[in-house]
Amino acid sequence: MPKPPPPNAPPAGELIGCIQRFLANAREPVLLEPGAELVEILAGQYALTPAPRGVRLEAWDQASNYHRRILGVKERSAGRLELVVERFGGKLAKAVLADRARHAGHGMDRTARRMVFAERLRDFLCRQFPGWRISGLTAHGDPENHLTRIYPRAMAVKGKKAWAVIAAPPGDPAGRLLTCGLIWHNYLRFRERRLFVEGLALLLPREQITATCLRLPWLNKRAVRVAVFAYGEDGWEHEVEAAHGNFETSLQPAAWTEPPAGGVGTRHAGHGPEWWLEQEVRGNPAVIDGRLLQKPVYGQVSVLAGMDRGIIDLLACSRGGRLTVIELKATADPQLPVQALDYWMRVAGHATRSEFGPAGYFPGVALTAEPPRLLLAAPAFEFHPTTEIVLSYFDPAIEVERVGLAVEWQKRIRVSFRLHGMRRPG
Repeated sequence: MPKPPPPNAPPAGELIGCIQRFLANAREPVLLEPGAELVEILAGQYALTPAPRGVRLEAWDQASNYHRRILGVKERSAGRLELVVERFGGKLAKAVLADRARHAGHGMDRTARRMVFAERLRDFLCRQFPGWRISGLTAHGDPENHLTRIYPRAMAVKGKKAWAVIAAPPGDPAGRLLTCGLIWHNYLRFRERRLFVEGLALLLPREQITATCLRLPWLNKRAVRVAVFAYGEDGWEHEVEAAHGNFETSLQPAAWTEPPAGGVGTRHAGHGPEWWLEQEVRGNPAVIDGRLLQKPVYGQVSVLAGMDRGIIDLLACSRGGRLTVIELKATADPQLPVQALDYWMRVAGHATRSEFGPAGYFPGVALTAEPPRLLLAAPAFEFHPTTEIVLSYFDPAIEVERVGLAVEWQKRIRVSFRLHGMRRPG
């Protein structure tokens, strides 16, 4: 027997009229179905025909063909039409008609690539986790739980064990993948109380693996096992060693100048709040930590090749000769801990090799070779909610302190709270 149409399904003529009116008013109509290539709907290259249940839509362009039975319209908005379609085997799915020239259609190409890549992620899981059940594969965001839509994610389950899996699609920068992966792993640990989420698998383009791999030795191995897989244009992936790659960093000769007079409350043309915050801390580091020498305080002394950084780095020194890395951020950023780690581990490398003194840093101070302290300073309400989560995955050997600044920080720097150490995953 033929399957009945979905509840409240419109007559075929009404459905065809609705779609044709949308296409007539759209300047750049495209059709997107999760897991399928984006299809441009061009004049003379599509057909709508009545069917026993709904309407058959056929569309083709230079790159792909689309053939589905449309059963109804789920949602309408300006520049967007969400359709209910029947896939092979009778399964219901969603497809979206959108006008790429309107706001509702902006980013459709990128969304389509991510959804197609989500299906590629399914293939990866089947190869790398044979016999495991794939759960929760999605390319959608979840702002409430700070889960991004940029990177498709899933969970692989076998018995009582599970792995969190997250992937960076081609064309999207992979620099934030580790941060988003740790947030995903933490989310699953608390959601799946009956499972032991033992690992985190990262899948990213072969040319972007180095920065991520260099961070992994500084994670707490008791908190999470991390496996990195690199893929190329051939569509196949392979696991890489966590220690893959070398530091691409160089220590510049010491150069220090007095910060501009006036401090954080003084406006300087062309500079924003973060710049003011840097000048205040450089001019008086004791405002955030009384153990620090008054001067000098250096700005980004180690050149990080290929790093995309939106956070200000400072290097100070305690009276006992121990280096202190200071990371400043005026607005909430989930990437703050990992970007701070990028800078800290490079400073730590130079410190253990006793390279700062010969390069002219902190003249007259007997510098120690122990790893530096790490201070994260930001307005108290601008620490991202995931900051503590990400820090909880850091190696306990990294001495981290969060310094929250009082609300009037743009007029006067005053510490509102100081948090030592990191919560460990339970």
